[in-house]
Amino acid sequence: MVQVDGRSLSAGNPDWAEVEFGQFQTISDRANRLLSRKGNFDVDFKTSISGLVSDDLVSFANSATGGAILIGVSRTRHGNGGQKTALIGCAVGDRERLEILAKANQCVPPVSVSIFVENCAEKPFYRIEIPSGSHKPYCTSGGTYKIRGDGRNEMLYPAQLLALFLEAEGVELVRWFQQATTSFGSAARESKPRATARQGHCNQFVWDIQGSIADSLGAPTADGSFAESDAARTGAFPGGAPESYVRLSSQDLCGFLMRLP
Repeated sequence: MVQVDGRSLSAGNPDWAEVEFGQFQTISDRANRLLSRKGNFDVDFKTSISGLVSDDLVSFANSATGGAILIGVSRTRHGNGGQKTALIGCAVGDRERLEILAKANQCVPPVSVSIFVENCAEKPFYRIEIPSGSHKPYCTSGGTYKIRGDGRNEMLYPAQLLALFLEAEGVELVRWFQQATTSFGSAARESKPRATARQGHCNQFVWDIQGSIADSLGAPTADGSFAESDAARTGAFPGGAPESYVRLSSQDLCGFLMRLP
């Protein structure tokens, strides 16, 4: 557990960078390989902590392989185009370590780093390992998106940002699509019994109406027509029930209503 600006820093807190610490009395094999690299595609060199900026961390986190930053090391070019590294060392301690952490946490989202002190017994320097991030794309607190390329930090353009987003969120998008299609299929399967039940309610409603009208018209005669209802006999219909109304059978009415949309 580490304190930065009075707050606890832990691997379980998503608002802070995940950090690993370590130290070597001499120069580790990993650091020796980085110091001997001819190119600097996946490694950068800083002479002091002040030269480290959030752009450097963001660039490696957005790259496909990540990279490392050596602080306390200078690299110069020869006249023939070759490069030479020189170990100059730097101050190492809690203050410098917390300064590195603060810059990692200024990134959006925070960039996870591993901080190692190399060559503690003689001329110490920092090796900062930045893995390829799992929450791409990363940007600085000022909203700048960069990626490591050709040995330097390069700007990320909209098409590249979209590609990084799809790469990082592709699994989630596939999972969301699968859930959406599953839910749609379930809804489709449920719609058939619901429609059947709804049709049954409509049929019952039609039969209820038919029965009410049949009661009003009277009982059917042998030829299928209705005899005069009580309403017709008592004068509820002025002039008696119309002939077409009296001859309407319950079967005809049901067939008519069933054809309604």
